[in-house]
Amino acid sequence: MKKPYLLALTAFFLSSCAANVIVRQAPDAAKPMRIAVLPFRSAAGFPESGALAYEAFSTYLLDLKGYNVIDRGALDQLIKEQKLTQTGVIDQDKAVEIGKLLGAEGVVLGAVTEYIQRNNLMFPPAKVSITARLINTKTGEVEWTASQTRGGLNRWFTWIVWPVGIVATVISPSAEDQVQRVSRSISSTLKKELAAQRAR
Repeated sequence: MKKPYLLALTAFFLSSCAANVIVRQAPDAAKPMRIAVLPFRSAAGFPESGALAYEAFSTYLLDLKGYNVIDRGALDQLIKEQKLTQTGVIDQDKAVEIGKLLGAEGVVLGAVTEYIQRNNLMFPPAKVSITARLINTKTGEVEWTASQTRGGLNRWFTWIVWPVGIVATVISPSAEDQVQRVSRSISSTLKKELAAQRAR
């Protein structure tokens, strides 16, 4: 097998699926919807993963037209009063209740469903999967849903295409970096989908 083909094959396995976004209703850009981003549920065994996604989404969603994101300070204070943590589980009913207390018209609920760290050369590249949805606090309906997975590589493939697979593993993004990439990618896709719906 020639080297260029190996590189192309490796790139294929390293590539991630595009963000999957479904928008039910886009808010009027002239009348922004007031939303709160709630703490994300962490992946099993990695309690810090939810906090990483929470921080990233809170930042990237600020760039979306049609939404005014509530300041983290007020949200964190309320979460503390409600005795919730950034790794705690918040169900939809509780999320809507918190949103109403904050005066939010919508709340973003999310979870890190997969978080695989790159430990050493014997393991595949880091892999991260995140899901998120916006819930209307007045109707309880889901305004949009989003999900994406980035990274990952089968261990057998890493060794079959050695040393290309090993090099690809070593230089691949860390799990922390993948959280940022997924959050940014979902936000970017949401921005395009919201704009497309308003243009219809």
